Amino acid sequence: MSEPVSVLLDGLGLSRRTRIVDVGANPLSEAPYAGLLRMGGCDVVGFEPQPAAFAKLAEIKSDHETYLPFAVGDGTRKELKVYRTSGFTSVYEPHVPGMTYLGGANWAEITERISMDTVALDDAEGVGEFDLLKIDIQGGEVDVFKGAERALQQAMVVIVELRYFRLYEGEPMLGGVDDELRRQGFYLHKFLFNKSVSLTNSQAGRLRNRRMRDQLIDGDGVYLRDMGLLASYSDAQVKHLCVTASAVFGSHTLVLHCLDDLVRRGVAAADMPSRYVDALPTDLRWS
Repeated sequence: MSEPVSVLLDGLGLSRRTRIVDVGANPLSEAPYAGLLRMGGCDVVGFEPQPAAFAKLAEIKSDHETYLPFAVGDGTRKELKVYRTSGFTSVYEPHVPGMTYLGGANWAEITERISMDTVALDDAEGVGEFDLLKIDIQGGEVDVFKGAERALQQAMVVIVELRYFRLYEGEPMLGGVDDELRRQGFYLHKFLFNKSVSLTNSQAGRLRNRRMRDQLIDGDGVYLRDMGLLASYSDAQVKHLCVTASAVFGSHTLVLHCLDDLVRRGVAAADMPSRYVDALPTDLRWS
């Protein structure tokens, strides 16, 4: 973990580790909270219904991770479409014209269909209150949010995959996800990354395609609970927001904004904001 986060963990007087729920925890790439987890700074409850992915998680998990083999949704029965490329597995059918346009007609191949019950986070045992929800389930995000209105009441952060180009039939796109999160009091803060591809064409062999990734597909967005209402949030909510902003999505001015608020409340040392800046890499500060 970076030194700035250590300043927070050592100085904020946290009564518990930061709690993270990961819906669709398939370990295809390193989670944004991995650094915090390696240092024992958070507890993770993850959900992954794909048997192979769940087995992999069970094999590599640490003492601070708990994984459950359930599909999270709105609590109704769904059919899971298992795609040959596991990262595309979804409750939605492929939008074949869109995948073909992107040069991925083979992405649409479904190898198995599994009828399954989904569990709503509001009804899931062992979840409890949490600080951050990360979700990546290929189109089913809105169902999860609708089934998590109580569970999300104490959360300050949602990290969600946002779709700009349709890959599935009937999936909620950026607008649908944004509408539901705003309805529940969360607003877009930043993008962690966006994914684009170059398009197939007759001259592809002559082009440096990595420099011409013109078609935007999707990306991960960070949503925060309405920061205009910061004064109404508990000390614990603001402290754990500091931890996640620093260690998970790298919003250092947000950390400092929240530290200033905690100093005004009298629950953080007056020099903590300056100590946090002292710990930042030199390319992020003047002195």
